[in-house]
Amino acid sequence: MIAALQPAASRPPTAPITSLRLFGPEDEPWIDELLDLVEQSLGEPWRVLLERIEDAALRRSPTQVAAILGALRRVTGGRDERARVARKLRGKVLGHPALDRDARDARIACAAAELGLEPADVEGLLWADLARERPVVLPRGRPAARTLVGFANVDRIQRCMRRASSIELRVWSESTALVRTGARCGLIVVVSRAGSHDGDGPTLLQVTGPLALFHATTVYGRALGALVPLLADHARFTLDIHGDFPGGPRTLRVEPPVLLPPVPLPRSKSPSLIERLARDLERAGCGVEREPPPIACGAHVLYPDAAVVHRGVRMLVEVIGFSTHAYLAEKRARYAAVGQPVVLCVDSTRAAPSSASDGGAKGKNEVTSAVLRFCRRIDAAALMTMIEGLPGQDCS
Repeated sequence: MIAALQPAASRPPTAPITSLRLFGPEDEPWIDELLDLVEQSLGEPWRVLLERIEDAALRRSPTQVAAILGALRRVTGGRDERARVARKLRGKVLGHPALDRDARDARIACAAAELGLEPADVEGLLWADLARERPVVLPRGRPAARTLVGFANVDRIQRCMRRASSIELRVWSESTALVRTGARCGLIVVVSRAGSHDGDGPTLLQVTGPLALFHATTVYGRALGALVPLLADHARFTLDIHGDFPGGPRTLRVEPPVLLPPVPLPRSKSPSLIERLARDLERAGCGVEREPPPIACGAHVLYPDAAVVHRGVRMLVEVIGFSTHAYLAEKRARYAAVGQPVVLCVDSTRAAPSSASDGGAKGKNEVTSAVLRFCRRIDAAALMTMIEGLPGQDCS
């Protein structure tokens, strides 16, 4: 899923570079004051907490306070569960009028028993899916101010990236997790290495930004944000976000020291596209090597998702998310340049209308690549048929 195309929109040579203002240790004292107010408001609606914050004069801008409150909501979680309970309660409690106290209490007690709640909690949960009406809770106790700083910084960086035309990320340590995450999210990324071959130079990820696309920019922007939490594992990096921000075109730069939450542990999830494809191919008798080694193509690096052996022929497979015609052409040209036959599996729901040329790309007078379109799931049988028609590497 890693693109081999220069981003569609890059930073103008004269665009100024500005360090993105993030939260740091100096913000922790006033965040602790805010958390004191949160503890005073436990069990009360959020609107009560917001009124107390307004009266407290924390000497910070409303934007900064809102960012930390957003981080607090993210840490406490439970939004989906509250919404589910609130909807069920309204369906059971509201309806024909309860004209006396006994009828009212009986209806509340019945609803509470059905949902496993205490009757005293029902009224507070009736509208808990509304932001200002849900109760203030700290299910895991009071979070550390530094924890909120980390989550607020992640959110601020992600918001800026959603307004970018292009992004450049340089990392000086192992970059495979970043590259593979970008691939799974379907991002348009160019991977290259700078400096000496002994690993001293950085790995550069050039990412097309949402504003350089003409479709599904919101979906792409959310996918782009998946890279940010992984930066916590890198002691040295430079993230340049190029775009037209308030005040004109400029580059927002992020580099250490930056307070970020620890990289989250992998969660169990449904199989990815390539995992489902590998399973289908193995059932059909094919050999599958997942995530084969990267392939150098000059200064650039190609990251195939799998190597498939079918009837003694080895073929690389790479899954492409968002794409353009130029992107696919350049990708195939690089595989051809290094003599590696490949099938590019292209998500037809994310491909731009101009990505219509699926004919074979040639290397050394032979067709060495092809495009297989898919929607939701890659057809293993169609892939095997395509492999049979291409001159892959003989493994017999």
